[in-house]
Amino acid sequence: MHAIQIGIVGSGKVAQTLLRLANAAGIPITGIYARNQELAEQLAAKHHTQHVAQLSELHAELILLCVSDDALPEIIAQLKPQQIAAYTAGSPSIKLFAHQQLGVCYPYQSISKGRDLLVSDIPFMIEGKNDLVLQRISNFLQQLGAQFQVCGSAQRAQYHLAGVFVNNFGNLLLLEASKILGEANLDMTPIYPLLNETIAKAILLGPEHAQTGPALRHDQNTLDRHRAALNPEQLAVYDCLTKRIQDLFSHA
Repeated sequence: MHAIQIGIVGSGKVAQTLLRLANAAGIPITGIYARNQELAEQLAAKHHTQHVAQLSELHAELILLCVSDDALPEIIAQLKPQQIAAYTAGSPSIKLFAHQQLGVCYPYQSISKGRDLLVSDIPFMIEGKNDLVLQRISNFLQQLGAQFQVCGSAQRAQYHLAGVFVNNFGNLLLLEASKILGEANLDMTPIYPLLNETIAKAILLGPEHAQTGPALRHDQNTLDRHRAALNPEQLAVYDCLTKRIQDLFSHA
């Protein structure tokens, strides 16, 4: 298979992850463009490519736009009409942009600094305005060794929304748990097996069959003790989630 040459726009966590994975897979990287020129120069040196000062200087068979949702319109407007590009954001619909050689290459994973994920850890959702764009993105991901599926904008937006509940809100609840324990001078270690079992059981049984706890049992004495121990901000979250559990499992 012909090795797809890629260019990268951006210097954040997604850009850095794709650069690392592409470099490891031997995929040619023609250059990097980013507003943070100092970081772009560092990344270019690290991944044996060049930093370009203008987007118009970046030439590749596929340009990956690893920028924020807000930055996408300005960046896409600068692309040459024939340039094939794909953005990595999950939420924006492809219909928002007039560029005809545009696609989506969305890594459906939480990507954080200090975590070097394997390519097998990252499922991709892809979309293209035409078959050529879709094929170009598919070839790139095949060379990367990644798993991927074609997913339209409406479906991808739903996955993005669901991911916020699982990842962003889930992590916030862990943070609140750490605060509760920290204020009592207790460590988080006993929480981790519970967290692992929560995820494993939800995957195995389905979350609708894995729910437990005092809200499900309508154990009002326990709920009242919990509520008395929380600060107002935590109490608002606790009450909201308790009500949601009781509403969803009203016939349990």
